[in-house]
Amino acid sequence: MSQKDLKQQYKETKEKLDSVSPAFCLAKWYQVTLHLQNGHNHSCHHPNTHQTPLSELQKNPDSLHNTIFKKQIRQLMLEGVRPKECEYCWKIEDTPGEHYSDRTIKSNDEWAKPFFNDALKSGSSESVNPKYLEVSFSNSCNFKCAYCLPHISSSWMKELKQFGEYPTQSKHHAYNHLEQSGKMPIMDTSLNPYVKAFWEWWPSLYSDLKTFRITGGEPFMVPDTYKVLDYIIQNPNKDLNLAINSNLGVEKHLIDKAVEKIQKASSNIKDLTIYTSLDTWGVQSEYIRFGLDLELFKTNLFTILEKLPDVNVTFMCTYNLLSIAHFREFLEFIIDLKNKYKKPVSQYDSRIVLDISYLKDPHFMGANIASGDFFDRMKSDLNFMIANSPDTSSGGIGFTDFELNKMQRLYNWASSGCTPEYQQQQLKDFFVFFSEYDKRRSTDFLKTFPEYKNLWFAGQTLAADATRSK
Repeated sequence: MSQKDLKQQYKETKEKLDSVSPAFCLAKWYQVTLHLQNGHNHSCHHPNTHQTPLSELQKNPDSLHNTIFKKQIRQLMLEGVRPKECEYCWKIEDTPGEHYSDRTIKSNDEWAKPFFNDALKSGSSESVNPKYLEVSFSNSCNFKCAYCLPHISSSWMKELKQFGEYPTQSKHHAYNHLEQSGKMPIMDTSLNPYVKAFWEWWPSLYSDLKTFRITGGEPFMVPDTYKVLDYIIQNPNKDLNLAINSNLGVEKHLIDKAVEKIQKASSNIKDLTIYTSLDTWGVQSEYIRFGLDLELFKTNLFTILEKLPDVNVTFMCTYNLLSIAHFREFLEFIIDLKNKYKKPVSQYDSRIVLDISYLKDPHFMGANIASGDFFDRMKSDLNFMIANSPDTSSGGIGFTDFELNKMQRLYNWASSGCTPEYQQQQLKDFFVFFSEYDKRRSTDFLKTFPEYKNLWFAGQTLAADATRSK
């Protein structure tokens, strides 16, 4: 599909959604992420999660997705009321410029677009099977990324239990908040009623799925991941797009085990995508995604690309304040990969995709609290992507319209900035958090990010002033 055709599709899909209401989004019907470690879910991944009450789960395992709360949100959308939980897209749609929010992008996808009329027919009261299901069986993870959460990473949970909460105003990483919000993980999966309900629901759900995605934690560390692959080996579903998220930082024997099972399962499904994550390059990426060994990452990545020639790899970039300084090297790495790993069926398409989303939380890592020179870097990187986006009709491999739209809207949002009061509060938390981060993890922020010294010292001054005023 040409870049022009994709833009036209987005335009037509948005018009069709808006014909129902300017708040209507198919993801609320047909996409769900299940965090089985604590019984939470959300549709799509941008809103905060909410828990499936055990009273609803006992009546029907499909309430893992079709909660009473979610049905109320669907009704708001049908009535044209923008749900507050979907503010990620409202911010994008209210930002000047020609770009499309994930409300349009997701609703245009093959797991959503064909079921437009089915969603309208079901309304808000009927239960539906999702077409796109993402599931986390456990929070077991060997990474503790700076912006991640303890109920998603067992390594983060271990650190908080050892050292306590970070002394920031933001409660993004707060241990006590997990208990209050019902997000505390159930550590023993054999006693987890949500995992049990999932496997009860799975046989009737499986044939309806268009995309099934396993996330974590780190899926290659969790037995349920291999249980899914074994099920697929025994039960073909030729309409299924299988996806697995992985930090690609696990030991080689786990990558080899996964590759062996994927090779057996791949002929029973439509296709497979491995989703992995990087937010910038070099030691800066290892600092943000603590636990990352970039050389091991590349070794595991190339193992997958070489041994699984039909597998696509998507890089999920959680673009944040610390991404900016060395993002160009990351883009250069991506463009090299794109050219090296073309799809077997076409010399014009790559197996590599870059999916850029702005970091929503914690606010003190948001790219919008940066200063002007950082926005200049972002603009330069956007221009680099444009310059490396040849028209595929001429035989080139480059950044696609999908990728450019993500970077353009990110730049438009971030460069709009924020109020001075907001920036000062976030810079104070930024300094407090990463000062404590360095103490706990034996890292050195200024040595790793010398380009950020002005922001660092501004945050240091604000934190000192706040301490003196107490």
